[in-house]
Amino acid sequence: MRLGIALPYERPDRGAPTAAQLAGRARLIESIGFDVIAQGDHVGARTRPTPDTLTWLTAAAAATERVELASAVIQVPLRYPAELAHRLVNLHAVSGGRFIAGLGAGSTRSDYTTVGVSYEDRFRTLRASLPVIRALCRGEPSGDAEFHPWAHQPAGPPILIGAWASGSWVRRAAQEYDGWMASGHSPFREIAEGIKAFRDSGGGRAMLVSVTVDLHARERVTEDDVFRLKCEPNEAADWLARVAELGYDDVCLVRIGHTEADLTEEDLYQIRALVPAGGSATSGTPATADRR
Repeated sequence: MRLGIALPYERPDRGAPTAAQLAGRARLIESIGFDVIAQGDHVGARTRPTPDTLTWLTAAAAATERVELASAVIQVPLRYPAELAHRLVNLHAVSGGRFIAGLGAGSTRSDYTTVGVSYEDRFRTLRASLPVIRALCRGEPSGDAEFHPWAHQPAGPPILIGAWASGSWVRRAAQEYDGWMASGHSPFREIAEGIKAFRDSGGGRAMLVSVTVDLHARERVTEDDVFRLKCEPNEAADWLARVAELGYDDVCLVRIGHTEADLTEEDLYQIRALVPAGGSATSGTPATADRR
């Protein structure tokens, strides 16, 4: 099972990180051995700064060579589909084909209010927009829109549908798109039920994203509460082993609003050690990460 993590939202002094600072953090994440850098999507939260997903991932793309880059998850109805597809194709190109487009409707009403888009119509808008985005990303025309990809550009990006574990969107992700991004803001029981429905529908890549991590906290983790790893390392490793056993291909962790002071280099090494590189999560005592 692959392991991912997010970039910082801001500096310790609460200023905006520069492109150079984001690049440095991305290089560190890659050197520690994380497989994915996954960044979420919000527009204009009232309580904290909100990074633009594709801006942050572009800075990471410029500084790294191996790690995959994932939007987890862009709220499609807040954007014009052709313009969004253009941005996705460009990030996929400049990253050398390492970008994964996690796309969905989202569930944050305030983002819709900020943009002036109907929250109630979000799934209908998503259904209408996704075929346009997919066609344009493949270099195919859609209505009056058509892109001309660069020569030798890898096809894509792959499109994974971000959706809650229940409902038709999990099946649609399996049957019509390249995979599914399950929300970590769900109870473990729902996460388990969702991956079964996805696999039963013939689904490919399954990523569990936006899982909160804090190995210094000591909250009780149960199957019925929202899944989060705010616990000591051995317990976190056990939970990740269970996620791997369910059949998820990736788990992407986050600390909402964090700075480099909140997740230090030592913290990153400890988090990476929870899942051995190239393997499944280790139940019990985590191995020591290889400090390359």
